[in-house]
Parts: sequence; C-alpha cells; structure tokens
Amino acid sequence: MKITGNTILITGGTSGIGLALARALSAKGNRVAITGRDPDKLKRILGENPEWIGYAIDLIRPESVLELATSIQSDLPELNLLINNAGLQFEHSFLEDSQALNRVQPECRVNLEAPIRLTLALLPLLLQSPEAAVVYTTSALGEVPKSSFPVYAASKAGLSAFATALGVQLKDTNLRVMELVPPLTETPLNAHRPARGKMNPDQVAAEFVSSLGRNRRIVRPGKARILHAIHRVSPRLARRIIEAQP
Repeated sequence: MKITGNTILITGGTSGIGLALARALSAKGNRVAITGRDPDKLKRILGENPEWIGYAIDLIRPESVLELATSIQSDLPELNLLINNAGLQFEHSFLEDSQALNRVQPECRVNLEAPIRLTLALLPLLLQSPEAAVVYTTSALGEVPKSSFPVYAASKAGLSAFATALGVQLKDTNLRVMELVPPLTETPLNAHRPARGKMNPDQVAAEFVSSLGRNRRIVRPGKARILHAIHRVSPRLARRIIEAQP
C-alpha cells in the first residue's frame, strides 16, 4: 500500500503509539484524523498540528462509536486507512480485588468491542476506495499473556483473532487487514511500569510505516518479534520471560 496521500483515522491518537503514528503518517503527506477521550488534550494536540482533524470520544460508550462513524462518513468520505489503536489496561488480582469486575467491561469495550463496531460501521466506506487498509493495534500480551493483565491480554488476543478472520473474509477485496503487535512501549498505558526495556513509540511508528509500504500483514516491532520467535519454539520460556517483566 502507498504510504502517502491517504486519508487516515487513528483512534487513541492523543498520546503514545497513536500520537506517534499520527505524526509519522502526517509527515509522509497523509491527511490525519485522530480521536481522544480528553477534550483538553485533544485541543492541545490539534493546536500543535492544525492540519489534523480531531474527535473527542469515549469508546467505552457503544453509541459513541456509531456517532464517530457517522461523523467520519460525512467529514472524510475518502477515508482509506483506519487504525484501531485506542486501548485500556488495568492490572487485576482477582483473589484480592473485589472491584475487579467493574473494570472488566470497560477494558473489553475499548480493546475489543469498539474496534469491531467501528470497523463494521466504516466497512462500506473503506470498500469504496481503490486501495484501503484497516489496522488493529494488538499486543505481545495477546500472544503471551501476563497474569497481572489477564483481561487486557484476553481482549487483545480476541482482537487478533478477529483481524485474522476478517482478513480471510476480505481476501478478494481492495481492503487489506493488518495487525500491529507492539512490545512493552513507553506510553501512558504503561506509565505505572518501570522504564527499563520499553520501546520508544516513535520507533514503533517508524516500523509500522515501513511495513505499510511493504504490504506486511503482521508487524511485530522490536522485542515483540523476538518474543514471537521464542513462543513458537518454547511457549513455557516465553511465558517465563513475560512474567519476569515488572
């Protein structure tokens, strides 16, 4: 797929990997639209990047996803690249935390349900483009789960499965399905975890942009690629590596 001249929507585009992707793709001459939950942060980001379009939206609310799709159909009828990047992560200890159940639904809605809903709502629009792609930011934890983030891992594994199945359904169309599988990355999502070993989001974005031009279906930047190789040979060793991470 070409890496310039696209019209792109990136969910979760006000920080972390999403913001890095927006900057990298905008620099390549693409038209970029982003979403974010925090209106003030979104306003600041758009002030720094006046050529971008922004939508303040909370993906936890299913109706908001459909409202976003309606706005995109009106504002960006030439949309040809959808990047489902927004994510939510909570640490869970089910034996100790009596409130864990209250956080399960928000995680599943943002990480799994929202990208599926948004994809299906925008599918007719994307299929109109001669060349289009839909991208899902999953996680290395979707392949090798970490016990302290069970719902996040499960939701990302589910999203990966959806991406694979959707790709098969769309194999005879103009619409490609891609998966971005980042390792532990320096983002607000992981701010509570020690900095050691985290990948820079700009590096993740650079690898993605390069892979977009080379038509790779799955992009595993940095240590995610190594972990995948280890997991294929020894799943037990891969799990030990993940559990050893702080």
